[in-house]
Amino acid sequence: MEPLKTIGKLKRVTEIQQITDTFKKREFVIETDEQYPQTIGFEIIQDKVNLIDGYNVGEIIEVFFNLRGREWQKDASSPMRVFNSLHAWRIQKVQNEAPATDAPAGGAPSGSNFDDDLPF
Repeated sequence: MEPLKTIGKLKRVTEIQQITDTFKKREFVIETDEQYPQTIGFEIIQDKVNLIDGYNVGEIIEVFFNLRGREWQKDASSPMRVFNSLHAWRIQKVQNEAPATDAPAGGAPSGSNFDDDLPF
């Protein structure tokens, strides 16, 4: 299976939550840029909770994540429920494409006397 990923603008980041002595998590939210923007919440768990450090609200980021699901039933007379979560495992800033230039593919400006016939 190919990794799941999406791109969006970082909207908010929570503080690290120490759930138990051995489990910690952090959450963040992005908003996609499409005809009908989606607001998507992600979790970062355990040793990955600092992945979001260094990113600022408003930045466009790409998030790689795993879709997790589990069943839960309060008691035998309650209906079975399914909970889903998105666990981020890699985050990177989306770089803007380099602006186009008028330089030819060789790299020398047109009309220059640059000799690119190098001896090596």
